[in-house]
Amino acid sequence: MRQRIEKVRQAIKNQNLDALFVTDQYNVTYLTQFAGLVNEAREGFLFITSINAFLLTFPTYFGLYKDGGFGFDVLNITINKRLHHHLNEIIAKEKINNIGVEKESLTLAEFDALTKKLKVKFHQTEGVVEKLRLIKSEQEICLIRKAAKIGDEAFEFIKKIIKGDISEKTLAVELEYFIKKRAGDIAFSPIVAFGPHAAIPHYLPSNTYYLKPKTLILLDFGAKVNGYCSDMTRVIFFGRPTNSQVKAYQAVLETQQMALKKLKAGIKCATADKLAKKLLTDKGYLEFPHGLGHGVGLAVHEAPRLKIDSRETLDCNMVVTVEPGIYFPKDYGIRIEDLVVLKKDGVEVLTKAPKELLIINK
Repeated sequence: MRQRIEKVRQAIKNQNLDALFVTDQYNVTYLTQFAGLVNEAREGFLFITSINAFLLTFPTYFGLYKDGGFGFDVLNITINKRLHHHLNEIIAKEKINNIGVEKESLTLAEFDALTKKLKVKFHQTEGVVEKLRLIKSEQEICLIRKAAKIGDEAFEFIKKIIKGDISEKTLAVELEYFIKKRAGDIAFSPIVAFGPHAAIPHYLPSNTYYLKPKTLILLDFGAKVNGYCSDMTRVIFFGRPTNSQVKAYQAVLETQQMALKKLKAGIKCATADKLAKKLLTDKGYLEFPHGLGHGVGLAVHEAPRLKIDSRETLDCNMVVTVEPGIYFPKDYGIRIEDLVVLKKDGVEVLTKAPKELLIINK
């Protein structure tokens, strides 16, 4: 953690800043290993100066971290000593004048409160910590690999309990329970979509929509191990698929396999997205309405983004998804998604669950 904080310290020095106020909860976790933080709750903040770093949290968490960590001290935010009281003390002691804030994380309400209570100049920053998170360490990859393995096991489990008249929500809950028993948590709420619902990429499972014969099932889910996520999507046919469904499935599978062969460090994210979409349009299908993939780490959706307007370039030890799809609104959708680690000459596929066309008859 000390090395990560030192890299941030060097980055803010290069921007002529005296300190950085880190509010993105994933960034706080990355720099401190403060587990369990989510952006909705705002339970911890990190204030990095030229010589010190301070984790500021509330009494509900302070007892876990009061002894400090690798490269930072811990301060308790209480009713009598608020966040701004702590910050003003540090500012006065270290003679701080210019503070960087995270443009994409700090809310307007938080910014308004800070500007009223801290007599310093604030400067918007972008991607200071996120750039460090792009390249995963071997330890991070190991955790993501473990999460991906649990995802593979979850897929094997869910195949055994699929049956007629089960609801989307029931299958989603079964997936969630299986993952939570084996991992720290789910990476996100599982997507279970039957038939026409599979044409909605980020569909929310229904408790009143039941599985009927000759229906396609799309499953998109992931596990979380020590804060690090996995992500995968598979499609199952409940009963015999139509000829058009078989053709579409093979088109998506072939496109994904070709994309996996082409990906390697040095390729531009936009180029990868464009390649996959052209492979599908050459087969007579429409472009899928999302990027080819996205980064995965502490967040299940993070940089880099494999999409047409991205300016990012893939590099070794980035972890990304590869997920082309075909969608027919009100009919069905097919998406196949794997999680990979970028290497110099290709990729390592972390998700091992089979992708051959699967038919279940029960």
